[in-house]
Amino acid sequence: MVGRDDHGRFSKGYKGGPGRKKRQVEDDFLRLLKDAVTKDDWLSICFKAVEQARRGDAVARKWLSDYVIGPPVERKELTGADGGAITLKVIYDEK
Repeated sequence: MVGRDDHGRFSKGYKGGPGRKKRQVEDDFLRLLKDAVTKDDWLSICFKAVEQARRGDAVARKWLSDYVIGPPVERKELTGADGGAITLKVIYDEK
């Protein structure tokens, strides 16, 4: 493949394409879902989830928190080669 290495990754200097475009079938299913679930239905679902979360349902708590505040951000700790601290050099360029 043009612009890819032996592992299928883009080689240096090739940024790839814009990605897969949204397909019409996805739009159709989303439209059907919007027609099938009314605002009152969604409100009932949300109230039920709150009720279940208050009773200790972990799945309901996660579902609600993911919608209200978003899923937690994954954090990674970086260390040096020996497992110790790494040194960062910050360069500020006034242009």
